[in-house]
Amino acid sequence: MKSCPKCNRTFPDDGQKFCTFDGGLLISPQTFDPNATMRATSIDLNSASERPTSRDLPDQSATLIEDYPATVALPRNTGPTGQTTTVSGPDTADFTKPAPPPPPPPVSPAPPVETSSSAVTGPVAPTVAPPTPAAPSSSAPLPPAAARKKSKLPWIIAGVLLFLLLGGGAIAAAFFLVVKPRLDEMAGGRSVNENRPVVTTNTNTATPEPTIEQPSPTPQDTFVPPPNAVQFTNSNDGLEGALAEHYFDFSFYYPQTWQRIRNPSAANFAEVERRIPPNLTQENFVVGWYTSKGTFVADLPSYPKRVEEFSTRLSTQFPEYRKVSEGPTKINKMDGYEFRWEGLSQGTERGDVHLWGRVIFVPTGNEGDTTGATLILFTTSLAPELSSVEDVGTKGEAPVILDSFRFGKKQ
Repeated sequence: MKSCPKCNRTFPDDGQKFCTFDGGLLISPQTFDPNATMRATSIDLNSASERPTSRDLPDQSATLIEDYPATVALPRNTGPTGQTTTVSGPDTADFTKPAPPPPPPPVSPAPPVETSSSAVTGPVAPTVAPPTPAAPSSSAPLPPAAARKKSKLPWIIAGVLLFLLLGGGAIAAAFFLVVKPRLDEMAGGRSVNENRPVVTTNTNTATPEPTIEQPSPTPQDTFVPPPNAVQFTNSNDGLEGALAEHYFDFSFYYPQTWQRIRNPSAANFAEVERRIPPNLTQENFVVGWYTSKGTFVADLPSYPKRVEEFSTRLSTQFPEYRKVSEGPTKINKMDGYEFRWEGLSQGTERGDVHLWGRVIFVPTGNEGDTTGATLILFTTSLAPELSSVEDVGTKGEAPVILDSFRFGKKQ
């Protein structure tokens, strides 16, 4: 008969090696032999305090499954206490080659298990450890990796770049073959127009370009004054100083509604003006003088410097002054040189008023003459017919003055 050192149960089958309740290793009881000789060592004879300290050896009677979790139970067949329990299977004492456990039989309620410390009542359900998955064999071939789908993004980007390249080339070709020649042609025409402004004194007759090699001849007197026009003829009566020194004969017609300034400045021979009440200028015309060599060809080199000096004086008299253009022109078929300007007078009683003007240098056309005419036109946006600097002398009431201007005395 064997007994379990843990639960102190006894089992009559001497071939049984483990306790069917707690898995403890069963031991056989030792009989006492009175005739055996008791052996004692020197250590046994010494007191406990004098014995040498040694490391505790493991309990040989302890069960080998003690270190495993308490929930692991070996397969067993249960039966009533005190009856013979038959354990089938391989010898459990052989731990070197464990055999796979058979499937667990149906579990029946177990009797209460008594321990050394306390008694636990109620059935104890056997706990089966989850099967450990077998490690894959290193020699087993791995499944082939799925083929990666190629992205279409590089092809899309390449297509877009190719489209942009071809489109940019087409646009560049169109620009250089079609647009640029047209722009150059327009720029050339605009440059010629800016450098050589043409003044039309008669809207019904085209004005020819001025010629430098062959100046225009003295115009024939074919002008017919309009009704209600007043003639002005220059005279040296009462002139002094520079005006007397640089006097020359000239005449022109101006509208009767205009006012004549009786005492012009010391640099001007005549001045007439178109006004609105109380005293606001719409159009103004002044005749002055400049030192000349008599012909357009002889005076041409000096015109740019005269324009610069005159423009500087005007910039100090008119707000927001700006020169617009400069170049040769014609006045009543006579060659001349002009520049145009514009300005802005803000905050007047009529609001913001635009200012426009022209200054024209006209020689007499006779070699030996030392004085030429300076024709000054000044207009404002108060004249309803005018809207830009291009309208000065061509629109409004001032064209009749330019058309009628003549050198010499009126016969």
